Amino acid sequence: MRQFLFCILMMLLSGCQLLERPVSHTPDNSEEQLHPCADENAQVIKWLDYEHRYISSTLDEKRKLLIEAEKRQQTTLHALLLSAPGQSPEQLKRALEYLSTLKISPSCSAGQYVQVRTRQLQLQLNLLDQQYTLERQVDELQRQVDALTDLERQITRQREEH
Repeated sequence: MRQFLFCILMMLLSGCQLLERPVSHTPDNSEEQLHPCADENAQVIKWLDYEHRYISSTLDEKRKLLIEAEKRQQTTLHALLLSAPGQSPEQLKRALEYLSTLKISPSCSAGQYVQVRTRQLQLQLNLLDQQYTLERQVDELQRQVDALTDLERQITRQREEH
C-alpha cells in the first residue's frame, strides 16, 4: 500500500514538473527567440529613464532634450517628452498626434506603455477642454452677476432720488 501511494505521489510530482517546464522549439542559447519582447522592454526602460531625466531638468535642459529627440527622429520618445507633466495644451495635442500615428504592437511592454500614455493624454486633454469650458461658464456667470449688481444699484439710486 505504501509503495502504491509512493508511486502515485511520484507520478503527480513529475506531472507538475512537466507542466511547469516551458515548451520551447528554439535552441537554448537563443535569448531573443525565447523573449521576443526583450528589446522592447529595454526600450521602455530607456524611455522611462529619459523621461525622468527630462522631468527633473531645468527649462533649458528640457528644450535641449526635446531638440535632441527630434533631431534623432525618435518620434516615440519625442512624443513622450511632449506629454510630460507641465507641458502646454498645444504640446500635449502634438504628443497625442504623434502617439496616435505610431504602429506599435500592444503585445509587449512598449506597445502597452504607448497605449496607456495615449489614453492618458486623451483623458488629460478632455479634462483640459472641460476645464476651459467651465472657466468660460464661470466668466459668463460672473459677468451676469456683475450686470445684475449694477442694475440693482441703479434701481436703488432711482428709488432714493424719488
